[in-house]
Formats: sequence, C-alpha cells, structure tokens
Amino acid sequence: MSKEVVTDHGQDVVVREDTAKEFRWNKFIGIVFAGFILILIAGILFFSGALVTVKPNMNSSNSANQSTNPGR
Repeated sequence: MSKEVVTDHGQDVVVREDTAKEFRWNKFIGIVFAGFILILIAGILFFSGALVTVKPNMNSSNSANQSTNPGR
C-alpha cells in the first residue's frame, strides 16, 4: 500500500493511504459541522429579533404630523 504524510498536532506522521483519507474526511466533517452550527446560531439571532412584537409609538407620529400642519 502507498503511504502518505498527514500532520497531526504539528507533527508529520507517515500513514497508509486509506488512513490519510479518513483523517482528511474527519477534518472536513468537523469544519462543515462547525459552519452549520455558526449559521444556525446566526439564523436564530436574526429571527429572534425579527419575531419580537414592537408597539409603535403613537405620540411621535402625532407630533410629526402636527409640526407639518401648524395651522390646525
């Protein structure tokens, strides 16, 4: 079998080809999983802010209308 070199904790290790492929695959899955979790957290934060009911301040809109029509 052919041998490949992988870096594990800063050290180069000579391993079989199938072991190297499994090592790289596990690193890839870890990175994809971490990205998925980050996107999930960002989505939860975004939608939690969007789902909060905000009551409009009626006094500020009335004062704005009064300032544009001073004759009434």
